[in-house]
Amino acid sequence: MAGKLIQSASLDTTDSTVQSPRNSIKRRPSGPLTPPISPEDAESAQILDRAVHILATEASALSFVTRLYQTNPVAKTGLLRAVECILKAHDAGGKLIICGVGKSGIVGMKIVATMKSLGVATSFMHAAEAVHGDLGDIKKNDVVLFITYSGRTQELMTVSSHINESIATVVMTSHMDSSSFPLCRDRPDTIVLPAPIHEPEEKSFGVCAPTTSTTVAMAVGDMLSLTVAERLHLEDVGAEFQKNHPGGTIGAVKKRRLS
Repeated sequence: MAGKLIQSASLDTTDSTVQSPRNSIKRRPSGPLTPPISPEDAESAQILDRAVHILATEASALSFVTRLYQTNPVAKTGLLRAVECILKAHDAGGKLIICGVGKSGIVGMKIVATMKSLGVATSFMHAAEAVHGDLGDIKKNDVVLFITYSGRTQELMTVSSHINESIATVVMTSHMDSSSFPLCRDRPDTIVLPAPIHEPEEKSFGVCAPTTSTTVAMAVGDMLSLTVAERLHLEDVGAEFQKNHPGGTIGAVKKRRLS
């Protein structure tokens, strides 16, 4: 008798377990839980307008710095001097060392990667690590490129004060004149590579987070990298890049062309 009761209870439990999900499925709504996103509704239109404004602002910043290097003698001279300085260092067996911190440091690392892929001897020096031993990377024929929008980044000023005066320095900054920011005050021969923006980021986006300034710095870095590489390798820049980049999709394309 007890066995029958246990069996009956077990069957009841099984029934309940099987039936319950079926009942719950029937009660689920047949339509989507959230309405589909449409560019036509007010909230989506607002998001898209904001996104397009950001892209347009970044494009305006690039147009601004392009015009600067087309028309401004200071910018033109700064670029020519920077290219000449890096090429001279390369010919003497030296290298370019890019130094930065924060978002500017990340931009610097990307420029280093581009330079290396183009066959330009380059290394990155984090400003915080420099004064903890990495200053030893700087040799007599090297060039140091600082990246600082403000021209007064404390970590970079500390590094600069420990670099021998015989070492050539370049500063990528928002300023046009080396006398207008403290990083260069004790190094009057510093080459200025201007990377200004057309309006403050806080005015553009309501927040002073590095956005247009880092976009412009990246573009100026690309300009410098390709210009130096073209002068260094003349007609063989493409071949140099392919040699240094055998991996990934780019390397696969090269292999297909050779096969």
